[in-house]
Amino acid sequence: MRYNTPQQQAEFVLQGSAAESGSLYCCQYDNSMFSPYTTIKAPSHSIMPPGPPRLSVEPPAGHILPGQVLLFQCHAPPTSTSPVSFLLLRQLNDPAAPQRQVVHQSTSPLFWVGPVGQGEEGIYFCLYRIAMQRGVQDSAPSSPVPITLAVRLPEPRLSQEDAGLLACLGSPSYPGAHFSLFLQGAPSPVTTITAPASKHSVLFAVSELKREEGGFECQYSVLLGKEWVHSERSAPLTVSSTTGPPSWSFYPKVNTYPSEAGQVDLTMVIGSIAAAVLFLLVVIILGITIFKHVKAAATKRHQREQDLFWQTLHSGNHTVDLTLPRVSINTMEFGAEKGRSSVSEPIYDYPLSTFTKTQY
Repeated sequence: MRYNTPQQQAEFVLQGSAAESGSLYCCQYDNSMFSPYTTIKAPSHSIMPPGPPRLSVEPPAGHILPGQVLLFQCHAPPTSTSPVSFLLLRQLNDPAAPQRQVVHQSTSPLFWVGPVGQGEEGIYFCLYRIAMQRGVQDSAPSSPVPITLAVRLPEPRLSQEDAGLLACLGSPSYPGAHFSLFLQGAPSPVTTITAPASKHSVLFAVSELKREEGGFECQYSVLLGKEWVHSERSAPLTVSSTTGPPSWSFYPKVNTYPSEAGQVDLTMVIGSIAAAVLFLLVVIILGITIFKHVKAAATKRHQREQDLFWQTLHSGNHTVDLTLPRVSINTMEFGAEKGRSSVSEPIYDYPLSTFTKTQY
């Protein structure tokens, strides 16, 4: 016998040929040494075990939530001999380990178990022991009491985000759940959507509501272990009627559902116009700023060119050189022409000047 939790003792029930008189038995735990051998002595006469007790639990089985503390009570039937002890046993749900293990042993019929988790799930029994001349005798076990944790999912909340758009909000502890939308009081969902792994809400896009009374309800489901757990349905929500065929949109594509036929979204039109006007104003202001900057730069460049021209003009040398070239006259040739000779003297021309005097 192998236990999943630490135990200080174990009980073995021998039946059939294993309980024959004269057989030798010993026990061992983990890798310890074997215990001394013992024999089983058959009773001289058959003794009927005492009647089975009745086992009760609070809170009632089937409504156990994680973290609660269970109170078991083993009710022994009226007997001439008072029980000397009571035992609370548990049989695991695992078919590979059908043995019962002792959870508690006490002289009191009351047993406290918890706070419970998945390790406390199973089928519980109890029995009592009475004193006999040759020791103690166990009673027949009580009827089984199954303990299964019932996870209570928080109730979702259904709200209307926009005309034809419903949001179902679940618990943040269970992202990626399956969300279902119901017509109020209907047994089957209208549609089911699986939320992304990081989200705990979905959006349903509904373009038509063909019910004059009532509204919608939503519910979410999560897979815990091998079983699906369903939340309670949300409070009913009545939405405004729209026109056009119904349409369902999967999360998160909340803007892909068709718009209402024959109607104009005034808010969207006003927003578009305002955005266009704002963009045009920005373009105009930017153009005026650029024009002013270019004009100022051109004016500065023209002013610098004028200043450079006048500086060059005033700093130049305006003296005009009027020196005449030197002229040489040959007097020999001049006298020969007149029939006379004379000494040739050079004639220098002097620079013309307004103040030149004639020498006589």
